[in-house]
Amino acid sequence: MRTKIKEVSGIDWFDGAVMNCKWTGPLLHDVLEKASVDIQEEKWASTHVAFACHQTATQEDEWYGASIPLPRAIDPKCGIMLALEMNGKALPPKHGAPVRVVTPGIAGARSVKWLDSITVQTTESSNYYQQHDYKILPSEADSVEKAEQWWAKVDALQDMPINSVVATPASDSTVHVDENSTVEVSGYALPSGSDGPVVGVEVSADEGKTWQVAELLKAEEEGEGDLKWAWCLWKVRVKIEKGKDRKIFSRAKDRSGNMQKATVDWNLRGVAYNAYGEASGLEVVEGR
Repeated sequence: MRTKIKEVSGIDWFDGAVMNCKWTGPLLHDVLEKASVDIQEEKWASTHVAFACHQTATQEDEWYGASIPLPRAIDPKCGIMLALEMNGKALPPKHGAPVRVVTPGIAGARSVKWLDSITVQTTESSNYYQQHDYKILPSEADSVEKAEQWWAKVDALQDMPINSVVATPASDSTVHVDENSTVEVSGYALPSGSDGPVVGVEVSADEGKTWQVAELLKAEEEGEGDLKWAWCLWKVRVKIEKGKDRKIFSRAKDRSGNMQKATVDWNLRGVAYNAYGEASGLEVVEGR
């Protein structure tokens, strides 16, 4: 968002801040059921399940915490998990051992590592990163000072939006086309929240004038786990004009019809950016 629209008050994650792997562990739904959590149904909407890690102080708080709405937490179809294994092996320390929360489709800030406690409570987590970060503030909150009047009025980011990334060719690289002036383009796509899986990806090499359907690559372990949460790898050959400063765009669509748009509204923290995937600054030359 900083690169494509204007300055934000946030960290540059770029296109690589994503991981896709196989998690194993008990569902949060089952753990809460075993704990005999009993909340009146009319209070569900305002009730949160909060997660906390008290292992060390953070930059902005004495501990790290997050929470998600109770209806999401107790729905077994939402796949909220207390992960003990990653890719068939014991969860490694850098990924939250001995246990972490995994919140499919929800912003990664809610997937608390090194989990110390789970609390069912009538309010969101009070932690700084739930209350003063990872929120899509309105465009009029265009400074840190103006944001102060909005933090308490805006819900914390939960579902992530549909997105896609052009992985190859990389931006600012030289592209060698074949005798048909085509080049292979590949990348990944992510569905919106619980609306997966991704059902289509289109790619444009003429700045959005025309689009070509990409091939969706099947997961090697399809049938194991719920792939509606997973990324989808894709590839396609597209024709592109030779020259400098060429661009390639990608846009994804998921099962529920969510599709990427050319641009998005700016927000101060720069979160949830999901305009077209893009490889830019390409120099396209004859093959060798």
